Amino acid sequence: MRSIFNALVDRASGKKSNPLARYARRHGKVPLSWAGSTSTMDYLNVGDALSAVMVALLSGRDIERIPSQSQSLRMACVGTIGHGFAGGEVWFWGTGASLWENPSAPVEDRRLFSVAGEKGFHVAATRGPYSEQLLTGRPEGSVGVYGDPVWLLPRFYNPAPVKKWKLGVIVHLSELSDRDPEPHIRPELLRYGIPEHLRGDIHLINTVTPIGMDPIKGKIDEILACERIVSTSLHGMVFAESYGIPCLHFPVHGPQNGLHSRDLGEGCDLDTRVIDLYRGLGLSKLPVYTQAHREPTNWEDLMAAIDRAWVEKAFDAEKLINAFPLDLEPLQAPQGKTIWDHPVLQALVLQHDVNELRRLDKLRAG
Repeated sequence: MRSIFNALVDRASGKKSNPLARYARRHGKVPLSWAGSTSTMDYLNVGDALSAVMVALLSGRDIERIPSQSQSLRMACVGTIGHGFAGGEVWFWGTGASLWENPSAPVEDRRLFSVAGEKGFHVAATRGPYSEQLLTGRPEGSVGVYGDPVWLLPRFYNPAPVKKWKLGVIVHLSELSDRDPEPHIRPELLRYGIPEHLRGDIHLINTVTPIGMDPIKGKIDEILACERIVSTSLHGMVFAESYGIPCLHFPVHGPQNGLHSRDLGEGCDLDTRVIDLYRGLGLSKLPVYTQAHREPTNWEDLMAAIDRAWVEKAFDAEKLINAFPLDLEPLQAPQGKTIWDHPVLQALVLQHDVNELRRLDKLRAG
């Protein structure tokens, strides 16, 4: 809500003076690069789509999608996307990055990501210290502002949901056999088998939704209806932690199945995105529940482990908000409705023809 940000807005020393903020004021929209849906996709990955949503929520402005490789001025927000940027002037806020420019390529074809020569990179905040070092080329703490922007979502949307399930199990896209909004798990992943007597208590969730604000809201509501969360999806963890839902990360590999603590320092074999997020929250160790792919999960033990191990995380929201590179003009839910009904959000375009985006970008640059 608007009132949540009043103190921050009142304390701000006038308008932001950087080129990105000036562009947004002049044009009434924010140039943003994100991992959005293409014209060949009939779905969203909700975590990626929230990049545009979070920038609109805080800036109060429409979003203009710009290719990540461009000579244009633009912003980057949610997601592990920083390694995909090159050219122009980029303002990173809460962004994650990979060690590789092309992490999905075969190992022998991967190229290391480097910021060398990228003079236009401005890093206001990163998801965590791992991404900070990659995007700045400087030691940890050189910027020192960490956090996934989705952590701010409860300040705009925080209903009192009726809990439907004892456990929500959020699966990563790589564990799905398709991109249907209903989770269809790859059949060889036996760890996701749910015995008959628990089918009313345990609910499988993916991060795929139809395109639109109402489906995004529906996915958030689905997660909020769970008493606990276990997740292989990074944004499943962000949703749970930010809303205070007891949760554990659910890796496949580890010293043994079940609950144990992982050291997040050098040599940790967890997903670097998870390490980045939790080190950004100041943690040096993280309790996780490991379960091999091809072995059934003891769900009762897992739920008991969440109850024993999870503690609420401290997050410096004010520091992340203060680092926001645009003028703060936070949206407020319309009277009698939720923030998802706001005209600015309802008008966001979340699906694009990528070739057309590139053509328009070349015209802009020329």
